[in-house]
Amino acid sequence: MVAHAGEKTINEIEINHPIGTAQSLSIPGAALVPAELGNGGSDDLDYFSFRATAGDVVTIDINNGWGGTQSVDTVLAVFDSGPEYKMLRFNDDATSPDDGSISQYDSRIDDFVAPTTGRYIVGVSNFPRYFIDGGDVRYPDYGKEGDYSLEITGVTAQVKQVAIRVKPGKGKVKPINPKSRGSIPVTILGGPDFNPLNIDTDTLTFGATGEENSLVKCNRKGVDLNQDGRIDRLCHFDNRKAGFRMTDAEGTVRGQTRDGTAFEGTGYLNVVPAEKARH
Repeated sequence: MVAHAGEKTINEIEINHPIGTAQSLSIPGAALVPAELGNGGSDDLDYFSFRATAGDVVTIDINNGWGGTQSVDTVLAVFDSGPEYKMLRFNDDATSPDDGSISQYDSRIDDFVAPTTGRYIVGVSNFPRYFIDGGDVRYPDYGKEGDYSLEITGVTAQVKQVAIRVKPGKGKVKPINPKSRGSIPVTILGGPDFNPLNIDTDTLTFGATGEENSLVKCNRKGVDLNQDGRIDRLCHFDNRKAGFRMTDAEGTVRGQTRDGTAFEGTGYLNVVPAEKARH
């Protein structure tokens, strides 16, 4: 199997059947899901949802279904997000085995072009339980147990929004003097599914556009700076390299976590009216 940049391994979580309970996948461009048919009952089907951007050319590939711990002849389908769950693509057998497969019984959908930006649902079944519109299958009593890996690639990585505080502290929003030397402290706040200690600090940028290479350093240890029970992280960015103008009202941080998830956050700056900046 070919490794894809930023590929994220996401374990299957039951119950992901019927289609309305599809497991949501957060995909940073590519994801690999080790899964199993039959672990949710004798009539088990697996459904996974992901977000794609209009025009994304997506490959949905089963690996190690045939020849795994317990071989299963897989069937794949892609549906829209409802409410009628229209089937958009279907595959039983791949035209030929690829890396990660020893048999064309491992189904594969190539070149699925996302028609709109939004959520799509992948269904995994076994021969002869072919999918139909609505997310159901023909011959539902012919369930078969077996393990496989589902690989989804070609998705535009979704940018996770996080909260930040520029020049954190009590009181009013602190002013920024673009001509000053020194650094700007920025707190990147933790969230229910975001741990700032997992940030790849080499990817951090901060400034007027969010693209400025201004990082000085990040504290290695986290601390709960806003006292919400979650770990936050304090980083420092070069004031001049951040590129702020006197009238800027916001600063933006961008970066990636160590598993390749892109994120960004925007925080307020002190607003200086243009007429004051000229005096």
